[in-house]
Amino acid sequence: MEAERVDLATRAIIIACVLIQLAVTLGGPAFEMAISMGGGLIPARIGGSLILDHAIPAPATLVSSIFLHGSWAHLGFNMLFLAWIGRFVEAVLGRWRYLLLFFVSGIAGGLVQVALDPGSPIPVVGASGAISGVFAAHAMIFGRSGGKGEFTRALQLAALWIGLQVATGLVLNTDGGGIAIGAHIGGFVAGLITALPLARAAIAKRLR
Repeated sequence: MEAERVDLATRAIIIACVLIQLAVTLGGPAFEMAISMGGGLIPARIGGSLILDHAIPAPATLVSSIFLHGSWAHLGFNMLFLAWIGRFVEAVLGRWRYLLLFFVSGIAGGLVQVALDPGSPIPVVGASGAISGVFAAHAMIFGRSGGKGEFTRALQLAALWIGLQVATGLVLNTDGGGIAIGAHIGGFVAGLITALPLARAAIAKRLR
């Protein structure tokens, strides 16, 4: 019974992102811009150099920005990769540890992006940083061959994920300033740091 729902959190994230993108699209271009500015992660807002009226508190955008995407293509690309690897990581970590990993990675990615470009007024949106953390967790949990092999596997997945993101950004040429590399790197590092402790805790709980 439980095995049939091991990807519940992954599915919930995907559904939430799709519904939000649908609502934004139906609202029209003006609404889309308002949502992007109000809910997107704007580094200058976090640093306090930019103040926006009628927007959610700047710290909250570290989370809200994860669920916003620049286009349906952007959303589809991210959700495809999340569906691909998220279910495997969730099956090991369990629902709540998986969500912890996802949001810690997303927030860490956002903070790194802010640190790299603190004065930027361009909103950063997308789940890429959080998904980067899930990629790292997948590498650390399933790619363990011992010693340097584990880290090499992690680096290979990082290169694949970030490379595909950059390539997609170049092909689509979407508005908004390109790919937030800092968010990818920050999310991936956060995933590397938190994956194994969370996995060990999940396994220890099952052995009790």
